[in-house]
Amino acid sequence: MILSASGQNIYPEEIELKINYMPFVSESLVLDAGKGKLVAFVYPDYDKMKAENVTEEQLAEIMQQNRAELNETLPAYAKVSKIRIHPEEFQKTSTKKIKRTLYTHLVDKKKGFRKH
Repeated sequence: MILSASGQNIYPEEIELKINYMPFVSESLVLDAGKGKLVAFVYPDYDKMKAENVTEEQLAEIMQQNRAELNETLPAYAKVSKIRIHPEEFQKTSTKKIKRTLYTHLVDKKKGFRKH
């Protein structure tokens, strides 16, 4: 659970579930980027990209469209400020849950998020 700047509870798994059903998304991870911002890291569906001849540049545009559509369904305090492409599958536990603690280094809560 993430506590928003306004004190609202945000459940990243609920947002991730919505993202995972969006075009060209294989899996996602939503993290608190600080300053009231959430960032979503997305591992793309590379097989679908290849099958449909989607380039990296087109993927970036698709992810921006995905973010806009996602944010229309979320309350203001839970909107995703950025979607970042994660080039490899996320590491998981034996129960197939993403090991969140391994990815907290991807965000810098003072600046909002880190580039990787």
